[in-house]
Amino acid sequence: MDCDPTFTGANSSNEPHLLTQGDLNDIVRDMNLSKKQAELLSSRLKGWNLLHEDTKVCYYRGRHEEFKDFYSQEDGVVFCNDVPLWKFLAMNLSQISGACSLIRQKCA
Repeated sequence: MDCDPTFTGANSSNEPHLLTQGDLNDIVRDMNLSKKQAELLSSRLKGWNLLHEDTKVCYYRGRHEEFKDFYSQEDGVVFCNDVPLWKFLAMNLSQISGACSLIRQKCA
């Protein structure tokens, strides 16, 4: 690999750049990481002391797992698939409403 001897980074010191919450969120989104992958990355970065002290490593709940098969994502658009009527009727309305909120938050 060739190195450019004229290149100087934005930060000329040898201090590591500690990632803020925004930096970490951007990396996770840009790499399209799953929740498990995001947790693993965050955990490793925290273990290596590369996260700013205010940066949180979140462990996500799995409440959406029951509903994820009802939705698909193509070209950045999330949409509802055909939901069998018997499954829809068997669900509690608050569960459906909660799932829709989680999906809207994920897409925001």
